[in-house]
Amino acid sequence: MNRDTPWSVSQLLAHLKRAVEVEVGEKSVQGEIGSCKTASSGHVYFTLKDEHAQLACVMYRYQAASCRVMLREGLRVEISGKATVWEGRGSLQFVVERVQEAGIGSLQQQFEELKRKLEAEGLFDEGRKRPIPPYPQTVGLITSPTGAVIQDMRHRLEQRAPWMQAYLLPVQVQGKGAEVGLARAVRMWSEPEKYDLPKVDYIVLARGGGSLEDLWCFNEELLARAIASSKIPVVSAVGHETDFTIADFVADLRAPTPTAAIELTTPDAATLEAFLDTSAQTMLKLVRRALDSSALRLRAIESGKLRRPMELLASHSQRIDLLEDELHNRCRSFLNSAHHLLSLHEARLQPGRLHVELARGRSLMESAQQAVLLRARSHLSRLSSDLQVLEQKIRAASPQNALQRGFALVRSDSGSLLLRAQDAPPGTRLHISLSQGELTARTEADS
Repeated sequence: MNRDTPWSVSQLLAHLKRAVEVEVGEKSVQGEIGSCKTASSGHVYFTLKDEHAQLACVMYRYQAASCRVMLREGLRVEISGKATVWEGRGSLQFVVERVQEAGIGSLQQQFEELKRKLEAEGLFDEGRKRPIPPYPQTVGLITSPTGAVIQDMRHRLEQRAPWMQAYLLPVQVQGKGAEVGLARAVRMWSEPEKYDLPKVDYIVLARGGGSLEDLWCFNEELLARAIASSKIPVVSAVGHETDFTIADFVADLRAPTPTAAIELTTPDAATLEAFLDTSAQTMLKLVRRALDSSALRLRAIESGKLRRPMELLASHSQRIDLLEDELHNRCRSFLNSAHHLLSLHEARLQPGRLHVELARGRSLMESAQQAVLLRARSHLSRLSSDLQVLEQKIRAASPQNALQRGFALVRSDSGSLLLRAQDAPPGTRLHISLSQGELTARTEADS
């Protein structure tokens, strides 16, 4: 386009759109959310600002549905996506693909570094982890005394194992310095006598779900080493099923949720009761059988049948002699059969016999090879015939054959095939394809 020729608005915006998308590409941007609105379509529109400028952003419905960050005014975030120009309004906007709270990237890096360090030291090894007692009597809960977590755990414990005694050591489970209280609680219950605490069979570290920052106290090295050095098993039940913390990797057992920790570490009362009932019935039958057998022996002794015990053993002794003779005979027969089979194999492996067997095998292999070749040739011949028939059908259906028989293909200027006369009003330019060459014509009005 000539530089002096004016552009349309659409041309200019299209040019700007391409320039922005190529020059900027995909980027990550940090800032504070200003206005934020979710449209009825499910798309989220918000502005990202700093002290000097602001940027219009849009997160489409399919991305917003999987976003774990609750977007709200004043929240500092890091967004990833691409810059573009919205031609409908002629405005610059940022199409957001991912959102995380500002600072999460550095926290994630710290998480990975500590994870690699402790794993190299062997703190995650399965071999050092202790099993939870199969039938525990007591459990120590380390969590916040308020909120739904402790109530849910106690309720589940009453349902599954009402005989168990649960003790709570209240701690702060969020915020700066919370890891100090958590680590101290683990160490205290590891030595309950020293701190005048009741002895428990295992410990449960519990907290509800939250963001990476909310759960960060469970990713601190201080707490990880306290769990690793605990003298009793530790269960980590932090966050939701998709949340993982350093405490999960170090603990003797990781539970996806706090209530799941109770389910994984306690036997179900109803199942256990059914098992005990079945065991009691089995034991009762065994005791009755033993009493009946003892009564029979006692009556035998009283009747005098056991005054000569050797007479009772005589028939069994004779049976042993017969079995011994039968064993010798069977061994002898087996050895004779093995010797005969060995002689046969030895005869077959003689040089002359081996040559005959090889010749016979070679003959069978050549016969099989000939049969395979014959079948392959026959199959290829059938495929070739089928291919020729198919080729003839394709040629018969080819438009070129119709052209050779005197027909023609008529198209408009747009290239579409004309089938009806009314589709070509007077003045329509026509392109006619013949068997050899093409013609150009124009329609005229009926005289």
